[in-house]
Amino acid sequence: MIELNTTYIHYKNKKFYIPLNFCKIQENDIWVKAVIYKPEDNEELFVRTYQEFQEKFIKQQN
Repeated sequence: MIELNTTYIHYKNKKFYIPLNFCKIQENDIWVKAVIYKPEDNEELFVRTYQEFQEKFIKQQN
């Protein structure tokens, strides 16, 4: 389960990102759950499917 406002690390670039909210996006004409997130160091917004976010991001351990 993805936690909002919690820091996650991208598996490849090792940068930090924060999920801000959930939404829906179309994938092959089907609406699927998605995540709106931003880099820790700026306000630019990104979106990925919920499944892809789970596959490519790891929750930062404190």
